Amino acid sequence: MEKILPRLRPLWVSAAVLSLVFVVYGRSLSGGFVFDDHHFVENNRSIRSLSNVLSFFSDPSTQSDHPGLNTDIYRPLTTLSFALDHAVAGTSPAFHRTVNLLLHCCNVLLLIRLCALLGFSGPYAALAGAFFALFPTNVESFVWISGRSSVLSTAFILCSAVFFVKRVETGDRRYMLPSALAAAAGLFTRETAAAVPLIALAYVFACGRPLRSYLKDIGLYLALPAALFVLLRFAMLGRLQQAAPPDMPFSSLAAVPFLLFAKYAEIVLFPFSMMVTYTDAINARLGALAAFLPAAGALALGYAGLTVFLRVRGQKAAAWGLLWALAALLPVLNIISIAVYAAERLLYLPLAGLGIVFAAAARGIGDGTRTRSAVMAAAGGLFLLYAVNIQDRLKVWRDDVSLWSYDSARNPGNFLSLLRLADALRAAGDRRGSYTALEGALGAASDDRQRSIVRNELGTLRAAANDLDGAEPLFSLAAELDPGNHLAFYNLAMARFLRRDLSGAAGYLERSLRLNGTYAPARALAGALEKRLNDGRSKGN
Repeated sequence: MEKILPRLRPLWVSAAVLSLVFVVYGRSLSGGFVFDDHHFVENNRSIRSLSNVLSFFSDPSTQSDHPGLNTDIYRPLTTLSFALDHAVAGTSPAFHRTVNLLLHCCNVLLLIRLCALLGFSGPYAALAGAFFALFPTNVESFVWISGRSSVLSTAFILCSAVFFVKRVETGDRRYMLPSALAAAAGLFTRETAAAVPLIALAYVFACGRPLRSYLKDIGLYLALPAALFVLLRFAMLGRLQQAAPPDMPFSSLAAVPFLLFAKYAEIVLFPFSMMVTYTDAINARLGALAAFLPAAGALALGYAGLTVFLRVRGQKAAAWGLLWALAALLPVLNIISIAVYAAERLLYLPLAGLGIVFAAAARGIGDGTRTRSAVMAAAGGLFLLYAVNIQDRLKVWRDDVSLWSYDSARNPGNFLSLLRLADALRAAGDRRGSYTALEGALGAASDDRQRSIVRNELGTLRAAANDLDGAEPLFSLAAELDPGNHLAFYNLAMARFLRRDLSGAAGYLERSLRLNGTYAPARALAGALEKRLNDGRSKGN
């Protein structure tokens, strides 16, 4: 075996890894649209015509059909990729999922190529690719269609890294232009590509090269475009952060990045226990800072110490991989608030760096003939465990009901998970199941605003069953619990309209539009109500 492995040609190594990817993930292609896929793809009218291409870059509202999502992100190239998918195959979830899988395969090949540039032989480069290809948490990044921004931006970032490594190793500055173009494309795909300058600096540091020799190139070609993009994003969205900082003491806010770093480290070390929503887990740790923060701090120091140790020992690939993972995590550690505390898809880019670390560790252990065979066998066993775990994850990401049934079971007290489960069950035609989930959400609600949301949803279930007598009191209670709930007032207006109480409908509708004048169903009801009133006046005359 030791005579065969070093002679494996890169083409055959890559083909073997890609074949493995399709075997493991093939069943994912039969899944449907899940969660935000309905907003970014299925119901997004903007992507149905390529004539909207320029507006993808100038109008954030083209990114989805959900106004709340459009104020959080600016990813025009991701939207363009969805539009191209639609131009080819319409609203086919199988096609969108296939494109994501192909992009993941592309990233695997790019990582293998990067490892070859770092001096890894074919088998060890393949180990890096296989680790990245089969790491279980990556399911959320590309099996979920909305994870497109993660896989596409990572492709651009890996391209940028390949060109930058060539620039450093050959001394040819001409490689900086394609590196910069790839990094810029990554920025317009997902804002986490702002980590590219840090990844480049990390490579120079890990190699022991003088930083001064490369600061000009990194600053001009990588850091400056990233800074300009941040300014453009601010101009488009009106803010830097995705969400307002959580309402908690400063000490807790300062602890969040360390807790998240520790949680991500825990996921990487034991990736077999899948979660979709991590809010409850992080909040529990914030509630016990005295127990968790010292351990998180010690882990961060240990990580830094290991990186420095590897660099001093001349293990440049391993040191760079660790620094890559850290640089890629920095934008998602809630140093600047983002929409979620933690999510497995946010590990996709860091795992490319950890794939390099995995290959470096395997090469370091497998120096001898016997140990090399043992390392390859152990890696094969680990990848088999990954593949088995992935099959369970694919079932979860098949449709909305599967996803939120799983998540609500893992987070039984999570209000949003239960609410999303109720919505998924209702869309699937299971009203009884939806009602049960809403009752659970009502028990998990922590304030009147959440109780108002649930009462309104219970009312819509009653109304869908033509039970207006049972629905109206629920809508009224929802409006009383939260006078800012425009949906409750809209539903009251619709109920009054259906009962032909036009003056009552007008009063509730006015309140709803005052709270949210852009809500399309309310505006449509306003048109219908005006027409009904005009018809009544005409008959009166």
